[in-house]
Amino acid sequence: MAPGLVRFALRRTLRDVKYVEAVRPRHARGLVRDVYRQVERDFGMLAPPVALHSPAPEVLAAAWLMLRESLVAGGTASRADKEVVAAAVSAANSCPYCVEVHGMALASLGEPAAAAA
Repeated sequence: MAPGLVRFALRRTLRDVKYVEAVRPRHARGLVRDVYRQVERDFGMLAPPVALHSPAPEVLAAAWLMLRESLVAGGTASRADKEVVAAAVSAANSCPYCVEVHGMALASLGEPAAAAA
């Protein structure tokens, strides 16, 4: 599937956000637009668990900062190790979406056995 189609399909998943009206990418302005662009640049997609914070731009920025620093920023732990932890936290939080996303990330990093755990 072409990258544009993947991005379109993932943006449509914003419809799955319940109880909060997430700011749609085409309506994002200011800080929300800036964060959305960073999320898409660093993760390749705008994930609903990030976008659901968009009605409160400062909260969105803080949530993105914590997520980015824990998964993408350099450090002593590998990205795969960080994804294993993220998948375990997602499972503990009973978030099937996040479990699947972190599992796919692990598989893309060449860690399919860890993704299935």
